[in-house]
Amino acid sequence: MINKQIVYKKAIFIVLLFITTLPMMAQRTVVTASLHDSLTHEAEPFATVRVFRQTDMSKPTAMAVADADGNINIDVDGKGDYLMTVASMGKSTIYRRFTLTGQPTLALGDLLTSDDSNTLAGVEVVAQKPVVTMTTDKMSYSVQDDADSKTMSLLDMLRKVPMVTVDGQDNVQVKGSGNFKVYVDGKPNQMFQSNLSQIAKSVPASSVKSIEVITSPGAKFDAEGTSGVLDIKMMHESGQSGPVDDYNGNVQANLGTNRQNAGAYIGGQQGKLTYSANVNAFYSDIDDLKIDNTRTTTTSLGEARQTFSQQFDQRNPFYMGNFSLGYELDSLRNIDLNVGLYTGHDNQDATPHMVYDGGIYGSGFSYDYSRRQHSRWTGINASTDYQRWLNADHTSSLTLSYLFDYNPNRSSTRTLYNNVGETVGLTLQSLYSDSRTWGTSHTGQADLTLNLGSGNTLETGAKFISRRNKSDSRLYYIQDGADVLNQDGSVTYRNLQSIVAGYAQWRITKEKWNARAGLRYEHTFESVKYAQHSERNFNDNYGNLVPSASVGYNLSKTQNIGLTYTMRISRPGINQLNPYVDRTSPTALAYGNASLDVMKSHNAALTYNFFTPKVMLNLSLSEDYCGNEIENYSFIDADNKFNTTYANNGHSSNTQLSAFARWVASKHTTLMLNGQTGYTDMKAKAINAHNYGWTGNTYLGIEQQLPWQIKGTGGVMLRSRSYNLMGYQSSMKLFTVSLTRSFFNDRLELSARYLNFFGNRLKITNYSSGADFTNLNHFSIPLQAASITLKWNFGNTKKQFSQHSSKINNDFNDSQRGDNPAGGFGM
Repeated sequence: MINKQIVYKKAIFIVLLFITTLPMMAQRTVVTASLHDSLTHEAEPFATVRVFRQTDMSKPTAMAVADADGNINIDVDGKGDYLMTVASMGKSTIYRRFTLTGQPTLALGDLLTSDDSNTLAGVEVVAQKPVVTMTTDKMSYSVQDDADSKTMSLLDMLRKVPMVTVDGQDNVQVKGSGNFKVYVDGKPNQMFQSNLSQIAKSVPASSVKSIEVITSPGAKFDAEGTSGVLDIKMMHESGQSGPVDDYNGNVQANLGTNRQNAGAYIGGQQGKLTYSANVNAFYSDIDDLKIDNTRTTTTSLGEARQTFSQQFDQRNPFYMGNFSLGYELDSLRNIDLNVGLYTGHDNQDATPHMVYDGGIYGSGFSYDYSRRQHSRWTGINASTDYQRWLNADHTSSLTLSYLFDYNPNRSSTRTLYNNVGETVGLTLQSLYSDSRTWGTSHTGQADLTLNLGSGNTLETGAKFISRRNKSDSRLYYIQDGADVLNQDGSVTYRNLQSIVAGYAQWRITKEKWNARAGLRYEHTFESVKYAQHSERNFNDNYGNLVPSASVGYNLSKTQNIGLTYTMRISRPGINQLNPYVDRTSPTALAYGNASLDVMKSHNAALTYNFFTPKVMLNLSLSEDYCGNEIENYSFIDADNKFNTTYANNGHSSNTQLSAFARWVASKHTTLMLNGQTGYTDMKAKAINAHNYGWTGNTYLGIEQQLPWQIKGTGGVMLRSRSYNLMGYQSSMKLFTVSLTRSFFNDRLELSARYLNFFGNRLKITNYSSGADFTNLNHFSIPLQAASITLKWNFGNTKKQFSQHSSKINNDFNDSQRGDNPAGGFGM
């Protein structure tokens, strides 16, 4: 009997113990985080982790030690508000507050350590902050971490970005192609798309945070842009969130021999409201540009030669402003608003000299005439985003976005033939052309990201784009000093385009492996109407299924490899479709082709990344193929006039190897190499054209710490001959050097720059040929220039502000991700 009572008591005790501990077991939460150095992004191992209740800081409720890879896993019992401290030798202590509600897990994300100046006094640290980070499908160049950003323009900085090239005429290419999509802050920007070269040389690099080259866009991206996406991140996002009241900013001015600009930036946070404003004014004044052209044609009357030469000055004012607001409604909801305004002019006055001889022109003749050109381009874009987190860990969300874009442009040319004299086989008519274009687009989008657990993420969404493009191009003959409209040479044109899209994308991360597979469908409805020629009107609609995939493997903590495949499309633009005939030259015609089809391109790439505190290496081998490329081609018509237009007559393949290397040789010296080499093959059977060849370009740079706290940088850019369907562009070289010195605790920055020691002019040759013509252009541009930049920083210059911090792999705002360049692929 006694034994039974003892057994019963023990059983009751065990049951009671189980009942009392069950709620405590249910309230246990596993808190995870990863620890990395903020400078090198190397894992920070074996840090000591303590968790305190905020109501009792006398002793920790839990303790742990980070593992060799910097991973933190710590069990915390109970609910309420907690404080975590992370301490590591030689590093400043990290403090992170969080709240537990009984959830099984809580991910705090990536924690970044920084050196403790007190404990490291007298210790020499030689390491680099990653100026370039690469993942399987994109590359990010941190402009603000490049010392040249203080003196260079955005166009200058693009010359240093891997997989981007800028030729002597300032044409920008990505992976050897000009067919890419331009984004600003993660959204398409038609203003930059249409005038990238003009805007990029007008925008100071100091107003740009980073430049991203997305070579293999996922299904979330629009399918347009056969060679990828160039995303320009302006200075109004980054950094740290939280209810703080602080601000920072700068004002700067640049005075150069051929350009001047001034700008200001301010950004801050008041409680849950963040704000930023960035304004710039630019003026370029370049004198003595020279163009020489020799065109030889073969007709039944023999070989004729036309020589054109002119010397002119160019004036280019430009103004821009970017403004943003963000508000954190609560811990799970935030809303953002961004507005951008841009406007610029381009004015040219010239007196060309013409010489004709041979063939239809007989013994020859020459004359001078007057030409005045003016163009104006304006852009307005505004966007708003609402984001709703679906869980406390901020790993699942719903985002609703709207984007408005409006771009009115105008260009005019007045050509006067006065006192020309006798001409043979040529009719000269003074004329005035005036072309106006308007582009308006509305974009609505919904994106859903779901963290499925175990390293699985599902992304899906839908998008609608409405575009309205109009062109009113008019030709006037000048008769007795009056402009008389020529109806046959004038075209009023409207293009309406609606795009409906949907996508689904799955990501998985398992130990050292990660993969992404996505599918996007876009259906396009297009309508083209002519005001004067209704018989040319047509409607069309077509659908495109666009797949993409990638796989990556971490070879070690410091190196990884990845393989990607992407299909991309390119719809013809209004300038390519517009049939308006430009007759400003008496011997040449230029016009579009309204029957162009959408281009389809396929890309495969193999990427390798290696990163240590002193050495960074990125390699990418890619192959691009397009079977119906839109090509610009030329021919001689029955009236012996030189015609230039477009057609889907191209088959092209481009194999390219890109390399970026950065080496911290010592605490005073850093060396950089950015280069590409490739083989291009282009064919167009319809016009019996075939061209091919090897191309390459290299940028070699050095950053050197000089005496008196002066930081010097130098760089040389070398570009080989490049090829197009009907010819080539000659090689070129540039050299730049700059010096920077800071004063008053980095409040004042003074910089000086000199460009092009190789000569005072940049000379470029363009050559093209066909069955019955050869065309040779020589451009001579004054490039030797000097400039001084003065910048004043105010406010809390050590802090940056952002609306929120996301852990989602969001292709439209990758700046929130905190990718680890050594372990990565965006995991």
